[in-house]
Amino acid sequence: MTSLNYITQLNEILDKTNISQSALASELGVTFAALNRWLNKKAVPRFSAQKNIDALYKEKVGIAPVPASELRELIGRVNEQKKKLKRCKNLIRSIQKIRDDILLELTYNSNAIEGSTLTKKQTDTIIFDKGHIADKSLVEHLEATNHASALNMVFDGEIENPVNEDTIKIIHRVMMQGIRSDAGKYSKHHRSIRGVTLALPGPEDIEEEMRSVINAAKKRSGTVIEKVAAFHADFEAVHPFGDGNGRVGRILAIMQLLDAGYAPCIIENNRKADYYEALEFAQKRSLSHLVKFIAESVLAGYRIIRKHHKS
Repeated sequence: MTSLNYITQLNEILDKTNISQSALASELGVTFAALNRWLNKKAVPRFSAQKNIDALYKEKVGIAPVPASELRELIGRVNEQKKKLKRCKNLIRSIQKIRDDILLELTYNSNAIEGSTLTKKQTDTIIFDKGHIADKSLVEHLEATNHASALNMVFDGEIENPVNEDTIKIIHRVMMQGIRSDAGKYSKHHRSIRGVTLALPGPEDIEEEMRSVINAAKKRSGTVIEKVAAFHADFEAVHPFGDGNGRVGRILAIMQLLDAGYAPCIIENNRKADYYEALEFAQKRSLSHLVKFIAESVLAGYRIIRKHHKS
């Protein structure tokens, strides 16, 4: 996520907390003189110091929402691609190289985000060649083949909008078959999200919460990207299943985008930290960073399609 100018960050920390420059220098682990040089543009913090400034800024001030003008420009770029590459779902269905590339990128990255140790090449071997990787677990093999199966159902129109509880449970069942005994069923236990301070609804409230999420999506206004981001944030805040919520949520986002004529969002594992930060920020304060992230991920999807198709 793009940081604010470090001088702006430092000044906002001082304004927000009313601490002295000496105290701020101490919190950052630097001398008063070093901080003073940064504030007066006589020196630039090193990368490690900038990371400390970023972390302290988020702790003391929070994350500033993305400016509306920046979001409009970014969504405008996405819509320009949509005009040039109409009906991406049909392109995925009809051009095998596009389908294979999209399938591999989505399957590899989504599973890697959740901790799979499969490389992209190993994922390719498993989903296309039905190969077996000797030092990898059965679960990791199933995660790859199941994810690819769920995506193919979306690509082929076996699962389509509008999103409802049956659709969500079907995707989870396909994703978790052979892995979990409760595949396709809401959890009957209390759940938590590692590293996130977000209170999840109890198991007795999941059905009601999911109905609320789906009903809210039906009434929501805004651009397609904004609607997809909002639904994703709401779904992940309920976390209705015992496992697989992230992967199901990302497939639902892909399905919504494809059915609206857009490319799928390629949420890359190397942007995992940005993705989680944008998602948590959307659930607690502002949707803007998640909208930006989804838009950028859709542009990544268009880049893959353009490799094999000239508009």
